[in-house]
Amino acid sequence: MIADNMLQTLVFGVDLGTLLRHAIILIFSGLLIAAAVIDLRRFIIPNTLVVTLLALWPFWAIVNGAGPIGYTLLGALLMFGVGAVLFALGLMGGGDVKLLTVLALWAGLDGLLGLALLISVAGGILSIFWVSRWRMKIAVLIGWADGLRNNKQIPYGVAIAAGGLSVARRLWIG
Repeated sequence: MIADNMLQTLVFGVDLGTLLRHAIILIFSGLLIAAAVIDLRRFIIPNTLVVTLLALWPFWAIVNGAGPIGYTLLGALLMFGVGAVLFALGLMGGGDVKLLTVLALWAGLDGLLGLALLISVAGGILSIFWVSRWRMKIAVLIGWADGLRNNKQIPYGVAIAAGGLSVARRLWIG
């Protein structure tokens, strides 16, 4: 009862619950953008970003509700399993798997298919860009030395973050 009254308190004409939900989504989105930029520049997704996203999720679940927690955890476990197989095959890095697993919590079981689909499409676009001459031209333009490396590594965290931003959009609207 107290929590309901707190969440209904108006702040600048907006109830506190809405304000908290939007603040959490903005922080979530900022962390995803940071993960994408760092992965693009350094080919690594820092554990601190992933852990912060994970630590933020219970606040989201409290303020907004997360649906049946068991199913949400099952979805995250399924996504971890897929990521672990891709990691074992050398197709995905460990940071990518961790980020993917945490995003599965945010997406919920009902949002997993959409998340996976968007990550796949974004990953395909990223891969095409990565093997094109445009990568080198943009790298020179922005002074990005790692972009000039002739390696096979693709910063897939960028595609995963794009999928995560679609989750943020769905959470903002829904």
